[in-house]
Amino acid sequence: MSNSEPSSRDFNRRRDRRKQGLNSFTKAPPVILDRRERVMIKPEEKKSSTEFVEGKTAGDLVIPFLRRPGKFNTEGILKVNLADYPGHFVIGIVGKQGVGKSTILSHFAPQPDQIFSTQSCDQFLLSGHRTEGIDMYVTPERAILLDTEPLLSWTVLEKVLRNESLEGLNPDVYLEMDSIYHLLFLLSICNVVLIVSNGPEVDLDILQLLQRAELLKFNIPEYPLLAGHQDINYYPDIVFVCNKCKSQDFTWEKYMDLQVSLDILFKESELKTNGLIHFNHILPSFYDSNGSNVFLLPDQIEEKQIESFNTLASTLRNQVLSAPRKIGKKGQVSEKDWLRNAVKIYELVHKSDYMNEYLQVIRKLRDS
Repeated sequence: MSNSEPSSRDFNRRRDRRKQGLNSFTKAPPVILDRRERVMIKPEEKKSSTEFVEGKTAGDLVIPFLRRPGKFNTEGILKVNLADYPGHFVIGIVGKQGVGKSTILSHFAPQPDQIFSTQSCDQFLLSGHRTEGIDMYVTPERAILLDTEPLLSWTVLEKVLRNESLEGLNPDVYLEMDSIYHLLFLLSICNVVLIVSNGPEVDLDILQLLQRAELLKFNIPEYPLLAGHQDINYYPDIVFVCNKCKSQDFTWEKYMDLQVSLDILFKESELKTNGLIHFNHILPSFYDSNGSNVFLLPDQIEEKQIESFNTLASTLRNQVLSAPRKIGKKGQVSEKDWLRNAVKIYELVHKSDYMNEYLQVIRKLRDS
C-alpha cells in the first residue's frame, strides 16, 4: 500500500474521532436566534449602476449560483464563460447577518462598490437579508467568488416558512441544520473560505458550526466525478476575518487573545487554519510566527483608523489570492468541471449518512 492511501486502521480511527466529536457537539446548548421586531421603513432608492465593462453592469456580472430549494443556475453560470482550460480557484465567504460579507468579498474584484449588493440596517429590517442562496462573480484573474446568505439568520427561516416546508423539524433545528449544510457545501468546493465576524471577539455560534461541518464532511470526496482521485480528506484554507473593528481593537493584546482562542478551538482540526495570512505584513507590530489566519478590518464609519479599510482589504485580497493552487491531476480540473463536481457534491452532502445520523440525534435531544 502506498503512503498516500490511508490504511483501514487510520480510516476507522478518523471515523471514530468524528463520531466522538459529534456526540460532544450534540450536547451543546441550542442556538439562540436573534429575533428583532419588524420596523416599517421607507426603502432607499436604488442607485443606478455604473457601467465598468462595456455593455455590462454589476448586475450582469454577478450571477445567481444556487437558489432554494437546491436549484443551480446552470444556464446563467455558463454565461460567465467558465473556462475549459486547466485550473480553478474558488473563494467562499460565510458569517451572520450584517457582518459585511458582501462588502469584503466585493473588494476581491475591480470597482468593489459595483459588485455584490449590500444593504443598510434599515433595509434589512424592511425586507430581510439581501443575498439569497449563493451568488457568483468571476474576477479578471479567474478567481471565482461565492457570496452567501447569512448563517443562523431568522430572516432565512422566515422566508423558508413562507415558501417551503421545515420537513417536520423544530424551527431552531431546521435553521441549524440548514446552516451546517450550507457551510459543509462551501468547505467541499472552495480553495479558501473566509469566516467573517463582527469585531475581534470569538463568535462561538459560527465556530461551533464550522467544527461540526468539519466532522460531518467525512467521506465527502473532493471531486466525485474524477475517476481514481476520490480524496475524502480535502479541507480548504480557512481565514478568520474580524470586520468592523474599532480603533481600540487594534492592539497586540486583543490580537493575541483571539489567536490563543482559535488555537485552542482548532488544535486537533484538519482544517488549514494557519500559514496563509500574515497580518504583520501590513501592520508589523502584529507579529505571530505560528498564528492562525486572522485578519482585522476597521469599521468604515470611523473617521480615525489605524489604516484605511481599502488598504487593509486589498492586502487581505492579495494574501488570499496567493494561496497555493492544487497540484497534479486535481490541479488540472477546469472551471466547468469544477462546476459539474460542485453540483454532484451538493447532492452527496444532502444525502450524507453522517448528516442524517446527526439530524436524528439532534431531533431526539431537542424533543426530549
